[in-house]
Amino acid sequence: MSALNRCPHCGRDTIARLIKLTARAKAPAVCPECGGRSCTGITPLSLFGYFALILVCGTLLRLAARTGNRWSLLAVLALFGGGFLYISYRTPLVKLERYPLQRNIAIAVVVAVFAAGGWWFYNDIRM
Repeated sequence: MSALNRCPHCGRDTIARLIKLTARAKAPAVCPECGGRSCTGITPLSLFGYFALILVCGTLLRLAARTGNRWSLLAVLALFGGGFLYISYRTPLVKLERYPLQRNIAIAVVVAVFAAGGWWFYNDIRM
């Protein structure tokens, strides 16, 4: 029997792990007990953290490949795999929001801030 995850609506452990890992806003996980729809709670800020983890692992992977040390290469791959498993299993399910426009506005603001910072950094280096 596979481990079950807690439904954010009724609070019972009814949602299978595989269903949770594939639950998105367009294809939500449906609780068999209460019928509540939920998806994984990945926010733009947590996506930035995951992106940073991928950058660090990619940099270390490149360094390990250049040095030719197999143990460091295996350590980086273990770090990357462990980070993926942590993200996959520890990301909670959340209720679907009533107003998806709020989420899209938040994502647009984060993208605009990073684009403005990148533009400023690029122009600062050129001078």
